[in-house]
Amino acid sequence: MAAGNLRERTVVIGGGQAAGQIIEAARKAGYEGDISLVCEESMLPYQRPPLSKQYLKGDRSRDWLLYRFAEFYKKFDVDVRLGRPAIEIDRNRGTVLLDDGERLPYDKLALAMGARSRLLDVPSVDAVPLYYIRSLVDSERLGAALRSAKKIVIIGGGFIGLETAAALVKQDLEVVLLVAGSQVLPAVEPNIAGFLMDQHLAHGVKVVLNANVVELGRTRQNGVAVTLDDGRKFDGDVAIAGVGAIPNVELAENAGLECDNGILVDALARTSDRHIVAAGDCTNHPNMHLGRRMRLETVHNAVEQGRTAGCTIAGLEHPYIQSPWVWSDQYNIRLQSVGVSSGYDLSVRRRSAHQDRFSEFFFQGGRLLAVICINQPRIFGAVRRILNERIPLTPTEAVDANVDLAQLPERAQTVVFDQPWPPRPPRQGPALIWGFD
Repeated sequence: MAAGNLRERTVVIGGGQAAGQIIEAARKAGYEGDISLVCEESMLPYQRPPLSKQYLKGDRSRDWLLYRFAEFYKKFDVDVRLGRPAIEIDRNRGTVLLDDGERLPYDKLALAMGARSRLLDVPSVDAVPLYYIRSLVDSERLGAALRSAKKIVIIGGGFIGLETAAALVKQDLEVVLLVAGSQVLPAVEPNIAGFLMDQHLAHGVKVVLNANVVELGRTRQNGVAVTLDDGRKFDGDVAIAGVGAIPNVELAENAGLECDNGILVDALARTSDRHIVAAGDCTNHPNMHLGRRMRLETVHNAVEQGRTAGCTIAGLEHPYIQSPWVWSDQYNIRLQSVGVSSGYDLSVRRRSAHQDRFSEFFFQGGRLLAVICINQPRIFGAVRRILNERIPLTPTEAVDANVDLAQLPERAQTVVFDQPWPPRPPRQGPALIWGFD
């Protein structure tokens, strides 16, 4: 027990969905100890994906972003510390040092510190206003700048860049999207990437591939000039960068926790310290379906791993064993992807009567690896179950519209894990990063 406290105390550090889910899961699993929530930002834990879509467009309010309202934290008796960054973890004393000098004692600690935007590293980048979208403050600063803008340059062809381009071009802004590689979404199969790029072109976005930014400068109109390595220049009133994210692991590293492209955790969200769990974008976890470690920057990962961490705090074992999935909304397109397609040797497409509704299935040696669904939520739900329960599926069945994937025979394969995941899991192949940036 923490010194001077009759009840066990858990401190949760973070301000996103993983932090909120940890608290909810712990309480629902019967945890009766004290809980303190430490948030660096001055707002309760909130959703981040809408920052580049609905909230940026002004379609939603601040309250709509909240993961849970204030009543939730009162109901679960949570001591909330907003605008109070944690600056040090003392594992020997079992305390968390806040920026004002206060030390919070803990018996158990949960880290859900997320990730931050990777900064564009080019000359003159500090001399011009360059906007990122990772926090509420980021989105609001950008929203204010957009009120007097007509032309926007977006650097980065990942989900952040694409979703922001879709949101802004619908507001009658002129949008140029600069993509460093030969396709948008470099981790996605080329046919799917090409389909999405065509959607952006059809809506008026100017997409420039193989665009390697080497310098930023000012225009005579006090805008931003973006120079590429081949000499081309693109001017805009506002420039936005979405070039990746960096996990916030410094607090954990300084405390001596094992980190490698994220805080290393096991399937129960335990770190190398048995008193500390971690969840969300800041973690690197083992995926039992894939047989390798991953760092995911997705809502699904934050919520499901947060649930696992909360159960672990409560003394229950709820291992995080799921195929990773992600979604993205652009125009009238909803992309939903489950699994990881790297290493596939066969892809087949399940078509429909509509050109903008189809699903791509990826196989390796006859085994289903991943599925990307375009505007087919029912199929997405079915293939999530197929992958999670290891239900065999052939390429022929995958493309046959007469085969109801949601009603496949109960032929799930029993998966036996003959070893418990240790607090210090060994690496199992290369770590993957799959996120929105």
